[in-house]
Formats: sequence, structure tokens, C-alpha cells
Amino acid sequence: MRYAISYVSTVNPALSESEIQEALDFSKNWNNDNNITGILLYSQGNFFQVLEGEEELLKELFARIKADQRHHNIITIFQKSIPSVTFDGYQTDFISLDDRYNETKFDIYLTQVSLLNPAIQGSVRYILNKFTEGIK
Repeated sequence: MRYAISYVSTVNPALSESEIQEALDFSKNWNNDNNITGILLYSQGNFFQVLEGEEELLKELFARIKADQRHHNIITIFQKSIPSVTFDGYQTDFISLDDRYNETKFDIYLTQVSLLNPAIQGSVRYILNKFTEGIK
């Protein structure tokens, strides 16, 4: 059985856009290399992440995430066992007012959220939509 963790956090305001992009790129590569699926999004000073994978690995990863000085105010949305994988691989995106925002990708994220347990879909969809307020 797989495990899932989701959280939102506030990005350290001292980080530059290039440092944020480096963090997104590193996360995408590391998670895909370690059979972790999900998404990591950055928008307007916040991170939103859903991780799916082997329980012990995710709990160790989440402990490192919580200790990372690049963000703070980490709010766990859920942390639970799941019956199967929801996301197809691991994706990252920098959602902003400029051309990096990709509506097609965002629609894919919403489709994947619809496959989550119905008890948590609403919360995840709400947070995902908040990330794009004023951008669409």
C-alpha cells in the first residue's frame, strides 16, 4: 500500500526566483528517481505539494522538508495510507502571471486531484484553485 502526504508552506522571502526554480527542478528529479509521484507547485510566495510513495521513505522525506529553511509555516493537509497511485509521475510548476503558467498542465493537475479520495478532494482542489487566483 502506498502513502500520501500533502502540505502548503510559505516560501522564505529571501529566495530568488532562480533559487525557487532550482528547488522545483531538484524535487522533480529526486522524486522521479525515487518512485515518488505527485506535484509541487509554487505561486505567490507559497509551495503546495502532494507526495505519494513508500510510507517510510515519505516520512523521512517529509521530516527533511519540514527542516528545510527555504520555507516555513508548513501546514499538513493530509498524511495517510492510500490504496493506489493517483498521480502519473512527479511534476513541478512555477505558477505566475508570466508565460510560465500553463493552463493545460493545471487542468491535468485538477484531473489527477479528482482521482484522490473524495474525502480530501475538496481541500486539495480548493488550495490548488487558490494558487491560481488572479492568474487565469
